[in-house]
Amino acid sequence: MLEVWTGIDPVIAEARLRGLRRRLAELDQALVDQQALARENPNSFGIALSGESLRSIEAALRLELVDVLRHRQAEKVSIVLDGPSFAQHSAKLADLGVIFTRLQKLFSSVAQAITTGPTTRGPIRADVMAHTAMRLQATYASSFGMNIAVPSNYNLLGESLPSEALGQLFQLLSAAQSDTHLMRVSGEVGRRSLVHLRQLARHLQDNDAKMNVNWKDFAGTQYHWAVDRISAEKIIFTIDNIKETRSETKRFDGFLVGASLLRSRFEILLDSGGVLEGKFVNGLVSKVQETFGKQVTAVMDETEVLDGISGESRTFYTLKGIDLFDVNTI
Repeated sequence: MLEVWTGIDPVIAEARLRGLRRRLAELDQALVDQQALARENPNSFGIALSGESLRSIEAALRLELVDVLRHRQAEKVSIVLDGPSFAQHSAKLADLGVIFTRLQKLFSSVAQAITTGPTTRGPIRADVMAHTAMRLQATYASSFGMNIAVPSNYNLLGESLPSEALGQLFQLLSAAQSDTHLMRVSGEVGRRSLVHLRQLARHLQDNDAKMNVNWKDFAGTQYHWAVDRISAEKIIFTIDNIKETRSETKRFDGFLVGASLLRSRFEILLDSGGVLEGKFVNGLVSKVQETFGKQVTAVMDETEVLDGISGESRTFYTLKGIDLFDVNTI
């Protein structure tokens, strides 16, 4: 059986990580403020020096984070199903199989989006499928409860695709009953993820089933999602009103003037004077660190999403690749 923590007391680990996350969040805000000052005063040596100091502190805190996270072995998700197909602490295999398949595809599609961007077409990459393969570990009476595990696979930078994908998945699930919130999240996870969520909600609605999903992240933060037939109907209605009207990959030249490693956010000042901001994909931390404050060429997914009810349209950007600007290409 996959254990969540090995070689360390889970209570101590979560307490240490909560403290580190809080300090990193405070530092992240300080960096946001420093970066804003740097844009207004690009020639200030003092402001630039303060940024270097803050980034050095951030690097030290991230090393502490990695030291604890090497003990995190798995992400455990608990699922409780109820309804006619799950009565008397049992489950119809056909319904259980459909729910497992829909949930696995949804999880893997979210992971694909945060790894390669929301516009990626075709089959989900084999390495993404391998890192997001869910394993049934135990069942319990509740009416029908299950514990699911996914190996965490933290790397030397403290990144875990399963953990980050679960965090993004719960953002999507929480936003699914609100047009405004779903618009924002859909621009990051892509249409494929919405389709899989809609299929899961449709099956739950058709079978009058209830589903509760719970997960606790490395710092002990609890995530919870509950859906029944009525809320499943609302999810379907909301997804049907969100349309992806355009999605393409583009190149932009500019300066990387803003970056948050904690939130995977970026800001690029274009040569035209405009600013593009959004999220960068999993695995791009080192590149973002190397190119911060420099002239770059960025590869981004540009996704336009339309709310069919309000008529509001928004454009979202996902940074997929970034390199120092090559003057020889002019």
